[in-house]
Amino acid sequence: MKDTVKGVARGEIAARLLDLSMGGALVQLEVSLEEHAIHDFALQIDGRTVWVQGEVRRSIKAPRGPGYEVGIAFLGIDPQDERVLREYLEQSRPS
Repeated sequence: MKDTVKGVARGEIAARLLDLSMGGALVQLEVSLEEHAIHDFALQIDGRTVWVQGEVRRSIKAPRGPGYEVGIAFLGIDPQDERVLREYLEQSRPS
């Protein structure tokens, strides 16, 4: 066989949400993600799963605790999921 076959493995990694906005999120992961890579992320919001596509903007060793802090800029979100996220953020805003 002349050519090497290459592929990508998809997996599920548990994350701790540190910050969330309409434009992106900061999460703590056990593994680092490559900067500028694009991934699909599932956010659990009020019992619903909201899917977003995001670009990894930074991935650094976590200054507080184990793992890595990964900054994600959202690139795409379904309009229904966007509405769920917006409502959650509006309700979570301090009064």
